[in-house]
Amino acid sequence: MRKRRFFQALTASVWAFLLMFCTGGKEVAVQAASSSLPSLQLQFSSSQSEYAKPPNGDAQGRLDVTLVPQGAVSGIIRPPIDVVFVMDVSGSMTAMKLQSAKSALQAAVNYFKSNYNQNDRFALIPFSDGVREASVVPFGKYSNVASQLDAILNTGNSLTAGGGTNYSAALSLAKSYFTDPTRKKYIIFLTDGMPTVLNTVDTITYREVKPKFWGGYQYTGNRVTDSLSVTYELYSDGRTAGIRFTDNKGYSRQFYSDGQDYVNGWRVSWDNGYSFTYSGIEGKIRADATAVAKTLGMNNITLYSIGFGDNDEVDMDYLRSLSATAGGEARQGTTQNLTALFQQFSQLATTPAITGTIRIPLSSFGGNVAVAENGQVWLDENKQNAYISFSIPYQVGQGTPAPVTVPIPVSFKAKGTYTFNAELTYRDVYGQPQPAVTKTVTVTVKDEAPPSFTGTVKLQGLTNDVTSLIKRGATDGDDNRFRATYSLSLVGYVGNATGTISNVSIVQELPDGISVVPDDKVTTYVENGKRYAKWSFTNQTFDYSQLNKLTLSAQWVMQADFAMNSVQLPPASVTFTDSRYGAQTSTLVPPAERIGMTVRLDDFPYFYYEGDGKGTITKHKFSALSDDIVGQANPNSNSNSYGLLPLPVKALQYDPNDDGVLLVTYSNGQTVPVYIKPHLSVVTANGVVPNGATTYEAPTVKITGLVAGEGVSYQYQAVRNGVASAWTPLSSPYVVAISNDGSYTVNVQASGGLTRGTGLTSAAFTYTKLITELKLGSYQATMNVGDTQTIPVTIVPSDATNKTLAWSSSDNTIAVVQNETVTALKPGTVTITVRSTDGGNASATATIRVIDPYVPLTGMAFRNPILYMNVGDQLEVAPELRFIPENATDKALRSVATSDDRFVKVVQENGKWYLQAVDVGYATITATAKVKALDGRDIQAEATVIVRSPSTNQNGGNGGKW
Repeated sequence: MRKRRFFQALTASVWAFLLMFCTGGKEVAVQAASSSLPSLQLQFSSSQSEYAKPPNGDAQGRLDVTLVPQGAVSGIIRPPIDVVFVMDVSGSMTAMKLQSAKSALQAAVNYFKSNYNQNDRFALIPFSDGVREASVVPFGKYSNVASQLDAILNTGNSLTAGGGTNYSAALSLAKSYFTDPTRKKYIIFLTDGMPTVLNTVDTITYREVKPKFWGGYQYTGNRVTDSLSVTYELYSDGRTAGIRFTDNKGYSRQFYSDGQDYVNGWRVSWDNGYSFTYSGIEGKIRADATAVAKTLGMNNITLYSIGFGDNDEVDMDYLRSLSATAGGEARQGTTQNLTALFQQFSQLATTPAITGTIRIPLSSFGGNVAVAENGQVWLDENKQNAYISFSIPYQVGQGTPAPVTVPIPVSFKAKGTYTFNAELTYRDVYGQPQPAVTKTVTVTVKDEAPPSFTGTVKLQGLTNDVTSLIKRGATDGDDNRFRATYSLSLVGYVGNATGTISNVSIVQELPDGISVVPDDKVTTYVENGKRYAKWSFTNQTFDYSQLNKLTLSAQWVMQADFAMNSVQLPPASVTFTDSRYGAQTSTLVPPAERIGMTVRLDDFPYFYYEGDGKGTITKHKFSALSDDIVGQANPNSNSNSYGLLPLPVKALQYDPNDDGVLLVTYSNGQTVPVYIKPHLSVVTANGVVPNGATTYEAPTVKITGLVAGEGVSYQYQAVRNGVASAWTPLSSPYVVAISNDGSYTVNVQASGGLTRGTGLTSAAFTYTKLITELKLGSYQATMNVGDTQTIPVTIVPSDATNKTLAWSSSDNTIAVVQNETVTALKPGTVTITVRSTDGGNASATATIRVIDPYVPLTGMAFRNPILYMNVGDQLEVAPELRFIPENATDKALRSVATSDDRFVKVVQENGKWYLQAVDVGYATITATAKVKALDGRDIQAEATVIVRSPSTNQNGGNGGKW
């Protein structure tokens, strides 16, 4: 056992690794299953351990095969799949039906294009009387999966209707495509009618003909029996059947069920000599299609069928039998639900699943055991083996699937002990074969057997088909309720014995999500963690004389509490007390009907939202003629950032405070808000701005709530001061930056996905652009009393909303300011301040010294006529000067010159003049005042600068060189 578990874990890990690098398309994330690997356990039992054989009949019994899934799938498992679309384009496909079929095919193609593995294979087989060879799209026509799907869609859109309906030819060709046993294999089969054509090889006896001399044909008198290629046909009158073949002379022959015989178009006789009936040919055609379905089941090819029509057009029981034989299911399609069915079956094809067959050998019983075919159970050609084909999907993140029980009706021609073997072979969710499992059960057939109950359970929706129940929003009602009807028969053969049966009760285990509508006659209880409903036939006792005569019935109403797909009601038990044998229990055949329910929330008048058992939310557009999926949000999609859970949906509601939010409640009671309109925030550096408020910082409009779903796109429009911009596409990171001030309404519109209505959302605000800085230009720092000057100011930013400034003086007795103009009033120092008035508190200041009226400079001289400097020294000129008068207003120097810059160099730094001692020697320095004397002469001063060596300080030399 340990080695087996190790091998399973190793296989799963290797496949997960390989798939991770072999997956393309949009569904690229491949994750391993949970630590408990998906697997199957097999239970094999009989309804009774003993069966009584009546004197003049067969003993009737039942074997039950129960498949018990183990483990769970916690992440996407996506090995390559093969899918063939088989599409009926016979003459009964009206223009409207054909268009609906094309739309449904497009929905399926779009789904697979969004969820494909690069090694997937897809094909299209259109058919009518036979396969439309010219329109077949086989596997591998294009190496690229997306291109292959496009070819299927383009071909499908070009199809026209005409001819009969040949199931066998199309399904046989589809079967031939599936050559890789490791792949998951699916056929999605659409038909709008019953099979009416079969091309086969059969033995036929016909009357030989020869040409007449004058035209036409006559019989030769010979009868020929031969194995030929024949075509069986049923005609639209519902009464006439035909057989077409080519005889031994090469003549084209046409027999009709009314006896007519045509040769090359000539009627030869009303007695073709080969009697057949409409029902006989119908049986041949159907039996052949059933045989094809059996080969599909034997090869683990799952058949999903859609009967596109009403009960007069499509035999849904036959389609269900075909599909069940190949481990699949059949649904009845309408123009309203066809697209949804195509997409549902497409999703099943990509859902992790365990597929396989169960074989029950019968050859060892010498013909004493017969198994009745019932769709789920079928026999091989020689009736030596009974088979069950199955496909058990594992929904990602939803735990272990419920057990599935398949009843097998058996009859016994002789008394004795019979041991049955059930051999299970299957492939796991990775497509890998698992070790076979065999279980046995032994039953005894004898003259007498204790009394027991047999019976059936039938489910019927109160207003909707039980497979398609609908819960409206969060409210339970007739739309998501169904009636379970239990029909019991008391059976058994006890000879002359006497006794009574009492305390009869029906006990029904309730699957998750199924509850009983309160009823005085039904009680519910929990035992060992399982829920049960119980109906008791109180105070009723039955005598043995009523064996094989007594029938009982009971019914109650149940409801689906959350979304589900194809859920089986477990086999019910009948408990009773036998006066001879004590407490007894019998099990009933589980109902053939499967329970399906979705949760629907209307968005009047033409749309609704729907949640399913996988947690997928879809948006539908409907009319009297169609129902199309126009948006979808998948919780297992890589793009799921909306908080969706991979759990069955229990309720859908609009948020009462926000019609742009869809509240999704799941089977575990958790509610997740999902955006169906974009939600906006106006954000600045300091946080979120309330709608309608004023902001003084540059705002950004951001989509903070993205609309859930695939393929959502956005565009925006900014309305500034009543002027609207053009609509502009908006992509990630979904922000609109605002740079100009003004009164704004920013509109954002979503489309696609689960967008509700127009998808339009708006954010309103006013952006006032504040002054962040005031920069003063050049101004006079000193003013004479009575002077005025204008101080220039630059506003930053230049496009600030409110440019009004406030000016003030620190002392209005020294200087006053008005609108940038300063007037000097008396000597002193004053601070002039300018401030913004927009609330931003930007400001700037200027310090001005006010002096008395102007005192002219009349002269200046160096304080020392000879200046000594050491090499490398620097000396500021102004402090060495004496100005005349000392209180002259303007003491600035225009220039300072040197007679020999080899020894003394003049430099100006920061408006000041400096002498630099370069080398030992001397030079004459001339300083010139900025102002001139009253007569216009320059005001100058001269001095001799002697540069000495720091080490000697000695005078000497000539020519200015020391």
